[in-house]
Amino acid sequence: MNKDETITLGGREFPVAPLTLGQLRQAGPAFTRIGIDTPEGMGAQTTVIYLAMHAADPKVTAADVDSIVGVTFPELKKAIEVVAKLMGVEMKEVVPGEAQPVAPAASPTSTGSTSMAA
Repeated sequence: MNKDETITLGGREFPVAPLTLGQLRQAGPAFTRIGIDTPEGMGAQTTVIYLAMHAADPKVTAADVDSIVGVTFPELKKAIEVVAKLMGVEMKEVVPGEAQPVAPAASPTSTGSTSMAA
């Protein structure tokens, strides 16, 4: 990484760094639970952010992260995106609305048998 990465929480900038393999082991499962609609989802976000901040500065504690005042949801979303990039996770924008059709896995002329559920 050529330049220091930072995230903004509560209007303040904090350094973050790529995670160690051990931290990835913790962050991976937490990353799959991220969300703002449950306490577990919010906890997962703070876990992932804590790990990246701790990687940049080992003196940072989980309590330090939990006590950041004035964090907004847009800041939190952006911070998670920055950490996801450090983890090698590609974030895709979810577009609300009707589900889009999915291309079939095999062509209709394939020799494999298929069945349709009624």
